[in-house]
Parts: sequence; structure tokens; C-alpha cells
Amino acid sequence: MPLWLATNAGPIYSQMLVRTNNKIDGAIAANDNIAGAVVAVEKAKKLQPIALSGQDATAQGVQNIISGWQTMTVYKYVPLEVGGATKAAIALLHGKKVPGINGSRPNGSYKEPMISFPVTSITKANYTRLFKDGWLKRSEVCNGQYTKYCK
Repeated sequence: MPLWLATNAGPIYSQMLVRTNNKIDGAIAANDNIAGAVVAVEKAKKLQPIALSGQDATAQGVQNIISGWQTMTVYKYVPLEVGGATKAAIALLHGKKVPGINGSRPNGSYKEPMISFPVTSITKANYTRLFKDGWLKRSEVCNGQYTKYCK
């Protein structure tokens, strides 16, 4: 998706639907905004929801999930990432080994060390975790037409 922009996603997805005669069964979107563009096109064309993932656990993404238009979103628990980044920065500042390195990724011919944190798939079954974690407020998700979907 050029520049990861939802404004690019809608027209591109529309073109994909034309090329496939509306026969797309699923999509993996880079984030919830792009997934939202897919949902908007599906609704505009009066199509049924498809298997659709997003990322970032946004209010719009969760609204699309609870209303049946998006299957899931990838949620990263920010305190884990912040804690890891803070420990790494302090270690590097003091010239010490970075704690918590638990993997690597290719960078040319070099394997670059990395710290990997668990992610959570947010679905209809567990979306209220985002409220408990303080990531989103219930009022951000459970409003307007989406209130009826909230538990």
C-alpha cells in the first residue's frame, strides 16, 4: 500500500474487486485505517464482509470488529515495548549489553539482534481487554451505531 495510506487503499481495493469480479475472500491490511478503507468499499458495493485483519487496535478497527466487518486487529501492549526500549536505551547509553534480546532478523548478510514482544489478536471475543488495559475507552468504541454491539 503506497505510504500505508487509507486514501490509497480504497481505490486500490476497488480495482482489485473489478479485476476479480468481486471475488475476494480475505485481506490482510497493514493497519486498521487501511482495513477501514476495505470495509468502506465493501459497504459501498453492498458486498458481504470478508475475513479481514488490521493492526494497531484503533477505535474504528474495534468498531468494525464488533459489527462484523473486520475479523481481528493486532494489539501490542505498549508498556512492554516501552519497558524494553527503555532498558535497551539505558544499556546502550552505559555501553552495556542490551538485555532481553530474544531473536534476530536478517539485515543483508548480517543477523541483526532484536527484542520481540508478544502480540494479541483482538476479536469480538476479547476486545474489552483494550478497555481494561487503558488502550481505548469504552466511550470511544461503544457509541452511535456501535453501541448495540458492545457487551
